[in-house]
Amino acid sequence: MRTIKRSFIISDWLRNLAKKLFPQEVNDSYLYENMDDAMEDWLGIYHDEPFWEKDCHGKTLNLGASVASEFARLIMIEFESEITGSKRAEFLQKQYERLKNVLRIKLESGCACGGIVFKPYVKNGVILPDCITQDNFIPIHYDSEHITGAIFIDQQCKGEWYYTRLEKQVYDYETRSHTIESHFFVSHSYDSLGQETDPEKFDIWSGFEPIIIIEGVDRPLFAFWRVPFANQIDKDSPLGVSVYSRAVKQLKEADMQWDRYLWEYKGGELAVHAGEEVLRKKPSADGEANSFEMPETSERLFRKFEVSTDDEGKAFYNVYNPTLRDEAYARGLNEIKRQIEFNCSLAYGTLSNPQNVDKTAEEIKASKQRSYTAVNDMQTSLESVLKDYIYACDVMTTVCHLAPAGDYEVSVNWGDGVLEDQDKEQAIQLNEVNSGIRKKTDYLKWRYGVDDEQAQEMLPESGGLFGGGGT
Repeated sequence: MRTIKRSFIISDWLRNLAKKLFPQEVNDSYLYENMDDAMEDWLGIYHDEPFWEKDCHGKTLNLGASVASEFARLIMIEFESEITGSKRAEFLQKQYERLKNVLRIKLESGCACGGIVFKPYVKNGVILPDCITQDNFIPIHYDSEHITGAIFIDQQCKGEWYYTRLEKQVYDYETRSHTIESHFFVSHSYDSLGQETDPEKFDIWSGFEPIIIIEGVDRPLFAFWRVPFANQIDKDSPLGVSVYSRAVKQLKEADMQWDRYLWEYKGGELAVHAGEEVLRKKPSADGEANSFEMPETSERLFRKFEVSTDDEGKAFYNVYNPTLRDEAYARGLNEIKRQIEFNCSLAYGTLSNPQNVDKTAEEIKASKQRSYTAVNDMQTSLESVLKDYIYACDVMTTVCHLAPAGDYEVSVNWGDGVLEDQDKEQAIQLNEVNSGIRKKTDYLKWRYGVDDEQAQEMLPESGGLFGGGGT
């Protein structure tokens, strides 16, 4: 695989260890090479260390991170979700909030590498979310819809010690049971596990059992969200692809063009080409003037040339002040950004200059609809994953006796602000109020999110702010 500044995916030695511990599962899993190479590229781009970094002299725009961040923002922009129905529901809601608080940030990483697992675990009487991007686990059992078995790798460094836990989780449809098997290692080196050890000897693993079997469950106790794009790298893989997987070449071209754009300013800086006699003599330690020095104005301004006179015997002196081609380079960069937006299913103007896009109403509609469709697919798949995560939390609550039994209901609302223009929508609703076809209180409820009583109290006595119309 390609070597870059840092390793972004599961190390080969860790994968080999997993094969030794779980030979049947790992050896029977799909071939990883293509997806590993692709994930290394995607994560290198996300961490602003793309494989073309040297080609563009380190002048990168980090557009991959911008694309991933924008998708995470669009997914979560109006997200609301709540668990209700009982005392059990109240407890689950508190645990769910812990995931909600970090969900947008974790989704950004998932968008960059192609997918992320949400896995609950119990510690000190509460349920915490373990968010693992797909570069840090190995799928071993899966069907057309779900990953039902995986090996998760967790490594932490504390002081001089490296603590590594390999955890295999497998759900069996026939027995309706979920098995969690863990192996624990301690070493002095990142790339050496040392000997397998007893977890009870270390506080970092307090509460972890080597083997746990949970029966009577109807789905895996972890939830995997993958970017809902077709996997063009490996169609048989259960893993997802990065949100910018189809734009890697264009991301490279954008950085190359940005390097050219910056060089245009660097190479086109004002300069004076001058012969030696124009420059001041610089005295040496013995007092002899045997060298030259640049004027104090700026060393960047003057450039010394060997030739001191022209054909007529005059001192050589020439001002270098070329016409910059920055506008042409900027137009080229903007066009590349538009292609990135198209390949990533983003609306024009997300990365490119919004003043230079969408010439017609049809282009505007198609551009926004493309982004809306992609985000809507992501929200739909994420909603199912969140409900699976809540189900896993409910099972953990029962197994660990954390709250009384009870039913619960999950509500999820994504809104539709991705597609709607709020300013236009407000203008339409105000026009409907002034035309008398919408109540003023209905408008206030929509605009400010208040109830009927609060909307009524907000109405001015004269009603003049709205003009005509019903109450």
